[in-house]
Amino acid sequence: MENRFPHGVKGCGLTIRSDNGCQMTSRRYVKALQDAGIKQERTGYNNPDADAYIERWFRTLKEETVWLQEYTTFLEAKKDIDRYIRFYNAERPHSALGYLSPKEFRQSFTSNAA
Repeated sequence: MENRFPHGVKGCGLTIRSDNGCQMTSRRYVKALQDAGIKQERTGYNNPDADAYIERWFRTLKEETVWLQEYTTFLEAKKDIDRYIRFYNAERPHSALGYLSPKEFRQSFTSNAA
């Protein structure tokens, strides 16, 4: 959040959708969202269709990098996953976005809106 919203997110009207896993329902996570002014929207229990986008994202992450590696340390895994996320958002073409990366799509969308 600090990279994308260096001046904070309060008043931006942000909403985060998550499942009902233990991390997303923990008091610490819920409080962090409240402190940041982010509304939490949780999907229903046993509702995989509502989680389809994030489940597909994790499948892609695993298929394109995690399952191809043999990490020896947590730090090594974190660096590789961070690298992949940057690649995924800035360079990897997405068919649903007309074969643009999310970064390119966002830039074209915002430049056309002005």
